[in-house]
Amino acid sequence: MDWSSVGSWIKENAGTGASLVGSLLTGNVPGAVAAGVSLVSGATGTDDPDKAMQQLKGNPDALVKLKELAYRNEDSIRRHIEEMERLKLEDAQARHRTTQETIRAGDVAEDSFVRRTRPGQSWVSLFAALAYVFVNDQPDVMILGALLTLPWAYAGLRQVGKGVDSVAGAIKARRAGGKP
Repeated sequence: MDWSSVGSWIKENAGTGASLVGSLLTGNVPGAVAAGVSLVSGATGTDDPDKAMQQLKGNPDALVKLKELAYRNEDSIRRHIEEMERLKLEDAQARHRTTQETIRAGDVAEDSFVRRTRPGQSWVSLFAALAYVFVNDQPDVMILGALLTLPWAYAGLRQVGKGVDSVAGAIKARRAGGKP
C-alpha cells in the first residue's frame, strides 16, 4: 500500500476536516505529500502507510486526532493544495503552449509536405466522413465522430464543450434576432 491509497481512503471516509489531508497525500507535489504523511504519522504514531491505514480504520481516536491536526494546520494544508493546483495548471498551460508551437511550426514549415500534411489529413478525413454518411443507411455515430475528429481539430474545435457552446451561442443569437 502507498500513501496515495491512504489519502484516497481519508478523502472518502474521514469527513470534512481530514479530507484536506487526503488531498495532500493524493497529490504529486513532494512537499505537500510529505506534509500529509507528517500529519497522518502524528495522528497514528507510524510512518508506515499500511499500519497508518489500519490505525485509521480500526482506531476512532486516530481519526479524531487527525481531524484535530488538520484543523490546527488548515492554513498550511490549504497553501499546499493551492501550490498543487498552481503546478497542475502551469503544467497544462505548458503542454498547451508546446502543442500550439508545434502546430504553428508545421504551418509555416519550409517543407511543403510538412506544411500540407495537417490540412490534407483533415480534408481526406472530412471527405471520408461524407462518403460514409452517404454510403451507409444507418451510419454509426462513433465511426462518424472518429472520421470527423481531424477536421474538427483542424478547424479549432479541440474539445466538445467548445463546439457545444458555440452552437448554443449561435442558436441563442438567432432566436434573439442577432447574428451568430
